Amino acid sequence: MNSSSQPKFVCRWEPTELASTILSSPSREVVRHWISALGFLDENLHPVLLSMNHLKEPSFSQLVQAVNPGLSSSVVLNELLRKGVVEQLDSGQILLRRSTYIQDVPSFEVSPGIRRQKYRPGENAGRRYSDDT
Repeated sequence: MNSSSQPKFVCRWEPTELASTILSSPSREVVRHWISALGFLDENLHPVLLSMNHLKEPSFSQLVQAVNPGLSSSVVLNELLRKGVVEQLDSGQILLRRSTYIQDVPSFEVSPGIRRQKYRPGENAGRRYSDDT
């Protein structure tokens, strides 16, 4: 399969209910793009670290501009930092915290509320318990 026939988006992840609740609509769209656009995923389909330096790719500004060229990347970044969705590493890169997204499992219903009702102790819910691991 050549690279031109590969899809531009994958449906492996979805934002958590909390992230969807606390974020503004533009910031939610940025997170959704980050977890689904191939250009912002690594070879294992995990969200990549984004550069704050516009000369290095992929950058946070490129992500925001891909979602909506009218958005200010600094405004979106400030919201994501303030709400604890991302963290800025000492290297200057931006990390999407693992608690922001969960695995999109096709056998689950769309509603996270239904997903919680079907969860049984001892079964893997498809996410890590914290950002520390």
